[in-house]
Amino acid sequence: MKTTGNELRGIVASPGIATGRAFVYVKPRIPHADNRTEDPAREIRRLKAAVAESVGDLQRLTRRMQERGEDAFVHILRAQQTIAEDESVFDEVATLVREDWLPAEAAVGRVFEQYTEMFNQLRDRDYNKARSADVMDVYKRIVGKLLGLTDTELIGLDSGTIVVAEDLLPSDTAMMDFSRVAALVTERGGVTGHVAIIANTYGIPAAVGVAGVTTHASSGDRMVVDASCGEEALVLVNPDAESERHVAVRRRRLEHHARDLQQYRGMDPITRDGHRIILSANVGSTAELEPARVQGAGSVGLYRTEFLFLKAPVLPDEDAQYEAYRAAAEAFPGSFVIVRTLDVGGDKRIPGISMEQEDNPFLGNRALRLCLARPDLFRTQLRAILRAAVHGDVRIMFPMVGGVPELEEALDVLARTGAELQAEGIECRVDLPVGAMIEVPAAVWVAGELARRVSFLSIGTNDLTQYLTATDRINSAVWEYHRIFDPSLFRAMEMVVAGAHANGAWVGVCGELGGNPLAIPLLIGLGVDELSMSPRAIAEATWLLRTGTYREMQALAEEVLKQDDHRAIRSLLEQFLEKHYTGSGEGRDPQRPCESDDA
Repeated sequence: MKTTGNELRGIVASPGIATGRAFVYVKPRIPHADNRTEDPAREIRRLKAAVAESVGDLQRLTRRMQERGEDAFVHILRAQQTIAEDESVFDEVATLVREDWLPAEAAVGRVFEQYTEMFNQLRDRDYNKARSADVMDVYKRIVGKLLGLTDTELIGLDSGTIVVAEDLLPSDTAMMDFSRVAALVTERGGVTGHVAIIANTYGIPAAVGVAGVTTHASSGDRMVVDASCGEEALVLVNPDAESERHVAVRRRRLEHHARDLQQYRGMDPITRDGHRIILSANVGSTAELEPARVQGAGSVGLYRTEFLFLKAPVLPDEDAQYEAYRAAAEAFPGSFVIVRTLDVGGDKRIPGISMEQEDNPFLGNRALRLCLARPDLFRTQLRAILRAAVHGDVRIMFPMVGGVPELEEALDVLARTGAELQAEGIECRVDLPVGAMIEVPAAVWVAGELARRVSFLSIGTNDLTQYLTATDRINSAVWEYHRIFDPSLFRAMEMVVAGAHANGAWVGVCGELGGNPLAIPLLIGLGVDELSMSPRAIAEATWLLRTGTYREMQALAEEVLKQDDHRAIRSLLEQFLEKHYTGSGEGRDPQRPCESDDA
């Protein structure tokens, strides 16, 4: 394939093909504070112009959000405009420029850093604590103007935009309108990182680990993202007509296959020999509930509550959380909704929740550890969940359980919280099912002991793979070692299933692997009872179930467990699909969207 522009390669984080215009998202960097200017007056003029431009941008964005009815974003943008227009803040910055001869960028950084720290030190229940995030957003906007970075805005994107960035963290995407995003492309990240989760949730093609893409692409460039072929993604910048034709052929094939699969929406998830599996959806907000139902989800296997915190202008209180969890329960009458307690830390930092900088955040005070260290935060969420459980089959799941001690501590907090609600005369349900996520290798070896204390276990393959292979799952530099089909993972899963079933608990998988068409027959063969996945993967999972047999999948699992190399396992999985699904008359092979480009 020839190109007149740039042809770049990366890793498929979310399958699909997209064309559009690039939007290069650049995060401004704080200049060194020891730099000095020779002309303070000129710096102050630059500062005034940057502030005026920033205020204009915020006014424009506020109008756009008002037109869309996005009241929460309007609230945020108005708060940021107030900060940008604050004359006392401007005077502080100007004083540093005049007296310390600092460049405008460095002076803005120093002042805004002080305000951010001041807000972070407020009590967690203080409404103003969350303003630290607004301060940092205003800082980035003003510094972006000073540095001449015109493309620093992820809110108000044009339709069909392909967002290009070095990396995208949850805080970067919290206000993104994904209905206008055609694809995501980043230089960093892996297939189980935040970009992959977000892209799969919204059905957006994504390529990660695309080295040099922010250098080769400029905002406004025409771009093609082809994430249809196995694990390797192709990114074309300003491609020629021939290259676009080849991609268009593959895109039509992929779209045809997707249409074929829609007949399986809502069908009974049962194998040809009568083995039934529960297919659930991973969701992160109330807005995602109805689309999940439309895609055929019978239940919610993972409600990611951290996105509720990310999208709120302030930390959501008990009532706000209760309303969100109640909406989920009522959206799935007659089935269950598993609410995972707050899972932050690592690559997810929530404005308004102060967390110390850690050298190894993925090994630090995150998920259940943070909740146990912050009982006020934890109890507020548990109260909301217990109240919402009155309206449906709501279940609680604790993330990152490493062993019996923290699980028992969490269960004790839950019991005391329920007793507290009852003593207050507040309607709640205290006997709801509780589960533990298996993400830490230590939990694998005590799965049976954990299962005796809970109703179910759910395997979080994203983090479990990260910890088993000792690889940062968002660091593309070590991606070759982050093996999603590593034999250690499937041997660990076999142990978890055995330990859970021996103690009367069922087992689910809620990591990204749960929706991977290559892995689904294997996971079923290992004895997993439930798979929770991106809603758009459910139709294909149903097809795989209804087309195959449990006996065949068990035989596949036996062969996989004998392997000692992830490449051999992937080859076995590909051969299984080729043998049992190609030409079966039950649809098209999900792994063949990029064959025969000359069609």
